[in-house]
Amino acid sequence: MPTGREASVERVVEGGEVRLVIRGRLDRQSAPAVRDWILAWMPQGGPAAGLDLGEVEHLDSAGVALLAESMELARARDCPLRLLRVSDAARQTLSLFRLQAAPPGSPRVRPGLLLGLGDWLVAWLAGLRKITLLMADLFFWAVAGPFLAGRGAPAGELSRQAVLLGANAFGIVALLATLIGLTMALLSAHQLEQFGANIYVANLVAIAMAREMGPLMTAIIVAGRSGSAIAAEIATMEVTEEVDALQAMGFSPVRFLVVPKLYAVTFTQPLLTAISVAFGILGGLLVAAVGLGVPPQAYLIQASDALKLSDITTGLFKSLVFGWIILIVAAHAGLGARGGANEVGVRTTRSVVLAIFTVIIADCIFSLVFYL
Repeated sequence: MPTGREASVERVVEGGEVRLVIRGRLDRQSAPAVRDWILAWMPQGGPAAGLDLGEVEHLDSAGVALLAESMELARARDCPLRLLRVSDAARQTLSLFRLQAAPPGSPRVRPGLLLGLGDWLVAWLAGLRKITLLMADLFFWAVAGPFLAGRGAPAGELSRQAVLLGANAFGIVALLATLIGLTMALLSAHQLEQFGANIYVANLVAIAMAREMGPLMTAIIVAGRSGSAIAAEIATMEVTEEVDALQAMGFSPVRFLVVPKLYAVTFTQPLLTAISVAFGILGGLLVAAVGLGVPPQAYLIQASDALKLSDITTGLFKSLVFGWIILIVAAHAGLGARGGANEVGVRTTRSVVLAIFTVIIADCIFSLVFYL
């Protein structure tokens, strides 16, 4: 099948043996497309396969890097690749880089426990360093960018991001908040009714929504809805080299792509949380009025008396931090994308999982700090 400029890849099965036949010029222009096709074909734990370079007319350093990466990934997936025919043009380049393939059927050497733990720690520290540099770059451009010369985001980008990240999420946040408030009121109504304390359903729902459920639930919705969209957008631009094009034109990718989203999240996340708290209390009102016989006016007065200013400000502050966490994790995942289109899905999934995990950890820390 064609894969790029003057290059093609064909999968051939002969006598039960699978061969990947590469034809034409395997160079900087065709290597990314060839890599995507090899990664899409390569199974997990499949049989050994052959890599046929007999019809390669030209091979440069980018092509050699592609072959080395493909062989390493094949060994990691327990599906080793071995070189079969090699054209004269390809052999000359391979001899310069001394590229060798693993013998067919050679087992993958799995690292020991300590070596694996060390590799994980090194990778974790490298990721922490990257995300720290991203945070420094992001907040520098967010604070100093409006006062510095240079190319920033186009006009109207902030309002567009505010609509995408905030206004478009209003419906789902309001609906789920109402259902959560209704559920909390139902769960507590039976116990409180035994003591004739029906009115205190308002206290429970209002305080729980303002302190915990409102900020946390809104953050989880935003992480799944908006965080995934941010990660997918930036990752797509990264793998299609649009981010490199921005840098070549003198734009800072962080300033151009991420800073408008930071401003939008800063404005919209507390508003979404306030909407979540209000609709959660409304959900509790429905249960109290219909199921417990509590007058709506009495319920609202009880809820307003139960809430303190510290409860509201704490919830809004938590929501602001949660929004920043979601944005930074999504931007980090998107900007770290390498490879082909499959990497977009991987990075998007990773950003959602990591954002939700980090938000829950942050919420636990805030609870220990504010409520102990």
